[in-house]
Amino acid sequence: MIEIQTKIHDQFSIEFKVGFSGRDDVKVDHFDVNSWIFIPNGLYINDHTYSKDRFYTDMKSNIRLLTPSFSLKEMVEGSDAPIQHVIRSLNNLNEFEFQMKLFGSIFKSSIRDVSAEIINEKDTEKLSLRCKEYISDLQLVLQSYRKIYDMIDPKNEAMLAKFRFTDEFISHQMQIQTMKVVKALQHLEGMHDTTNAIIDSLKKETDYKIAKGYSHVIINDDANNRKLVNHHSKLKKYIESALYLNVNTTQDGQAVKQISFSLAAGLAMMVYLLITTLFQKYWGNYPALIFFILVIFYILKDRIKELTRWMFAYQLKDKYYDNKTVISIKDNHVGILKEGMDFISEDKVPAEVMKLRRRTRLESENKLLDEKIILYRKRVEIDNETLRNQYDYEFKGINDIIRYHVSYLTKKADNPETLIDCLDDEGNVRTIKAERVYTLHFVLQFKWEDQIEYRDLHINVNRNGIIGIN
Repeated sequence: MIEIQTKIHDQFSIEFKVGFSGRDDVKVDHFDVNSWIFIPNGLYINDHTYSKDRFYTDMKSNIRLLTPSFSLKEMVEGSDAPIQHVIRSLNNLNEFEFQMKLFGSIFKSSIRDVSAEIINEKDTEKLSLRCKEYISDLQLVLQSYRKIYDMIDPKNEAMLAKFRFTDEFISHQMQIQTMKVVKALQHLEGMHDTTNAIIDSLKKETDYKIAKGYSHVIINDDANNRKLVNHHSKLKKYIESALYLNVNTTQDGQAVKQISFSLAAGLAMMVYLLITTLFQKYWGNYPALIFFILVIFYILKDRIKELTRWMFAYQLKDKYYDNKTVISIKDNHVGILKEGMDFISEDKVPAEVMKLRRRTRLESENKLLDEKIILYRKRVEIDNETLRNQYDYEFKGINDIIRYHVSYLTKKADNPETLIDCLDDEGNVRTIKAERVYTLHFVLQFKWEDQIEYRDLHINVNRNGIIGIN
């Protein structure tokens, strides 16, 4: 199956987190994701101003394993719990580092899911019980993990350092998610004691961080907090590196394209030689005329070659993609990802997609508002059997984390604000500011097995960046 999460990553980029999960009983799964991007004409984006290279520069993609799913309690209970994998790796530094990183990644995913469930719980009685379980399970995980420190050889500084990296990471994640829970509970009636209990756990964790020399927030200390943000950004990349896969990207169908171009050149030369032979046979008595005509056809030969190349390329476009990425764990190939981008005309857009685009009548009838449409195709192939036999964990699939930067799209946008005159309640003329925005419409199509699903997004942007998404 395919799952997608969308969010604004920063002022100029939107993030699509697409998860591809394979089936247990199928060796190889295939997935397709087609994205139609409708760009307002006023941004002056077209196939001349926005090349494929520019598009792929803006469309950044990171491919990683789906994080194994465990509840907080499951992380430390049972013979196959993540904590046991860490303990069993104590005699091998490289394996220990990998298991530590994976433990940190699983913890981040688990505590994020639990905190989200608590925040979304509407029943006060159930909410109180969930919060008590949360505090209990969280302390169980932290205490179980921190006992590992005493199992490490005190002289093994490298292993101790890796323990501390993960310890600081999970401590930081605990505070981030628990703060979200506190913010959600503070204004609810009947949750005062529960909220105070969670705040006490936060205070104890802060004391622990200070005692260990870990970075922590200090109010009114901008320099410290700036370093903290930078440090934890690096720490996050370090921990999550265990999930990232090896990728090797090349142009797709390069051999077929070269053969087709060679055939085009050969066809052009064949036409030229045929015309030369015919003219020499029937107009041999007029050498000056033959010379003039053959020069013209020699010039046309290159045009014939280019036209034939274009025809071949057009026919191959739907069968081959721009890029092909081979995905590997160590030296084992576990999947292939292909992607292609083209500007297309509206008559090439499926009716279901145009329906989801939901144009207003004014947009439909005003030809000056014609949009430019980009079709971004992605095909993913996952070798489930190879993927699941690599590590102690049974990985279900991969995440393709895509960040699309819109700064280039908005370079020629008008001023982000405009002034409007209006009358106030007393009849006086007032000038107010109004925000000018452009809407990028995304329609996404997901295909796997015999399933097809659609999702539409509206991203409001202006020269200052992304305003909102809905």
